[in-house]
Amino acid sequence: MTDVIEMHLKLLFDLDNLIADMEEPAYKKIGFKIEDEASLELIRKRNQLLKKLPEELGQIYEILKRRYRQAIAPVESEFCLGCFQKLPTELATRSKEIITCPNCGRILYWRKK
Repeated sequence: MTDVIEMHLKLLFDLDNLIADMEEPAYKKIGFKIEDEASLELIRKRNQLLKKLPEELGQIYEILKRRYRQAIAPVESEFCLGCFQKLPTELATRSKEIITCPNCGRILYWRKK
């Protein structure tokens, strides 16, 4: 996977988590208030980031996001940390490609050491 695409996916994932957290009722109960304009700006940034991805990858990301809270997952010690299943050995050598977990379907990325 190219470093730029990987960075965009990770940033998109982080923005999605931030937006989801802002909508949690627990935050509102304790007085954590997000201004509407700030929320809209985050959504605009998210959409801009999504457009920077290749179209097919953006569609896959959106489908996975609807299915799971985490659309992407890191790989550690040959395990997908989205579903905690061991990956086939052949995938371990393909860390530079955009691949999905054969078990859960999440987009995988390898953590830099």
